Amino acid sequence: MGADNLGAKHFGARITRLEDPALLTGRGQFTDDLTLPGMLHAAFVRSPYAHARFSKVDGAAAMAMPGVHAVFAADDMPPRIATGQIPMLVPNPAIRTPRTQIALARDEVCYVGQTVAVVIADSRPLAEDAAAVVAIDWEPLAAVSDARDAVKPGAARVHADLEANIAAFVPMTYGDVEGAFRNAPHVFEEKMDMHRGAAMTLEGRAVLASFEPASDMLTVWSSTQTPHLCRGTLADLLERNVESVRVIAPLVGGGFGTKAPFYPEEAVIPAAAMKLGRPVKWQEDRREHFLSSTQERDQYWTASIAVDGEGKILGLRATMLHDTGAYLPWGIIVPFIASTTFPGPYVVPAYKIESTVALTNRVPTTVVRGAGRPQAVFAMERLMDRVARELGIDRAELRARNIIKPEQMPATASRWSMSAAIFRRASAAPSRCPIMTASAPGRKRPAPRAAMSESASATMWRAPGSARSRASPSG
Repeated sequence: MGADNLGAKHFGARITRLEDPALLTGRGQFTDDLTLPGMLHAAFVRSPYAHARFSKVDGAAAMAMPGVHAVFAADDMPPRIATGQIPMLVPNPAIRTPRTQIALARDEVCYVGQTVAVVIADSRPLAEDAAAVVAIDWEPLAAVSDARDAVKPGAARVHADLEANIAAFVPMTYGDVEGAFRNAPHVFEEKMDMHRGAAMTLEGRAVLASFEPASDMLTVWSSTQTPHLCRGTLADLLERNVESVRVIAPLVGGGFGTKAPFYPEEAVIPAAAMKLGRPVKWQEDRREHFLSSTQERDQYWTASIAVDGEGKILGLRATMLHDTGAYLPWGIIVPFIASTTFPGPYVVPAYKIESTVALTNRVPTTVVRGAGRPQAVFAMERLMDRVARELGIDRAELRARNIIKPEQMPATASRWSMSAAIFRRASAAPSRCPIMTASAPGRKRPAPRAAMSESASATMWRAPGSARSRASPSG
């Protein structure tokens, strides 16, 4: 295999990075570096409330300011953008309330930072000043910020027209779970709360749009991870032939999943450019990023593991509550992936998980850095550590006893398939597996991850007249 070439069948070849010279010399071109003749700038009016109703957007004061060209609310947009929800990515029949965002809110906002109107002006500072004087007749409503409160009976409704805040319920199971736990010598339970996180990209989201009437071509530059998805969704919302829409992703200053969804701004800016007949650009600032770019998780797990006297897994079960925020832009893919990833690389004869997806009055959550897998791995590995600690088994040895062996491939019991090549080396030499090295002789155990917390204190008790033990978190 040639070291300097990379082909479809070549792995491990050295790859020459093409983008480095431009980036290292300051010649990299991002969306906000682009300037077109006659270009205008946009600033969005966003909700200051987690939940509120409104009936009027008054842009008269903003329009009276010098350099302001337009103030657009929902009814000023093309019909599909004005009234239709942004198409959901990865729909799922388990979703009870397929609620996605309208590009500009019409009469209700459901999280702080939701887009309500857009101001177009000669410069970004002028647009921001004008956006600050747009008058809206807010009527604050009760809001829910915690998924655990959202699913309680009588909880305030995240959306006024919905009867409940449960967006989806996703059960998965195989094997004799009840029998495994009933007959297991040892059962251990952990409760784990995994809080929200946000991807702080160096470059915020950005959109620049230009429409050429002579060729009927709309060109959009977007700091997106998914230009083809953006193009298709935009053509759908504008009711245009996809061939008349071109989307360009210049250099992107970090994405991490946050720039993967299609956002309201990616519909509104092109619509404004077409309406005004001039290029329009919007660059997200850091405050907007905190308020309105999608985040990850908030998940609450209660997970139990059943093992025999040697630490071999007999069964695994869990309930998981996932906070999706106010909308479902990417469906329920994150809790779904977490549910299927939970058993990890181990032989699990019986498995059951019930995932509840809750709506809250917070910015939506989507696929960020692993799309649910890190949360599932965290939950499973904390259970494995708990078993090792309680039974006095070396952590690496416990994992070696339970890891899927090459001869057991493909492992498909829980609806996914694993390749033998992935685990052959790990099962042959577990001390070399990154997940197992923490307890190798002479090595220091890593500190718990700051981004995720667990309830680790536990008490043990034995059933009367039985050698079987049961353990659960305490405190």
